[in-house]
Amino acid sequence: MNWDWKGFLGTVAPMLATAYGTPLAGMATKTILTTLGITSAPQATEEENQQAISDKLQNVTPQELLALKNSDYQFKKDMKSLDVDLEKIAAGDRESARQMQVSKKSWAPAVLAALALIIVMILAYYVIITPNINEYAKGVVLLMLGRFLGYIDSVYSFEFGTTRTSQTKDVTIQNLSK
Repeated sequence: MNWDWKGFLGTVAPMLATAYGTPLAGMATKTILTTLGITSAPQATEEENQQAISDKLQNVTPQELLALKNSDYQFKKDMKSLDVDLEKIAAGDRESARQMQVSKKSWAPAVLAALALIIVMILAYYVIITPNINEYAKGVVLLMLGRFLGYIDSVYSFEFGTTRTSQTKDVTIQNLSK
């Protein structure tokens, strides 16, 4: 079964998880591997490293979670001292994707968004209208529904921007008020 190890990592170590998909992914991977005590061969591929991290996170101890949280904090401090803004990098990536969409006028995003919306409506209708649905089937359908709702969220984030900076601001205000 595939599990969302990046989502789990994002909960425990959000800065390290945010670094994935950026030019800093290698640094983040190395930090995570070292923190979790995973020995990686120098010639290991990114996929092999990610599999090792995924396997380790499935059986992580509370002490390792604390170490990961501390590494995340240190990574954040290191990035700040190097004047690296991960949100600025992510925003630039989204902006370049939007610019590409403006210049190429691709129909694919609209079709994919419409398809995701149609699938969500069908799945929701199926769950609501089916009277004696098997619990296992219901679980699978709800899992798929959640996944497609996530896709729709990605579409809205692409089209209208994201609230990540707003969330960061809220966390900062909450930390300052303590």
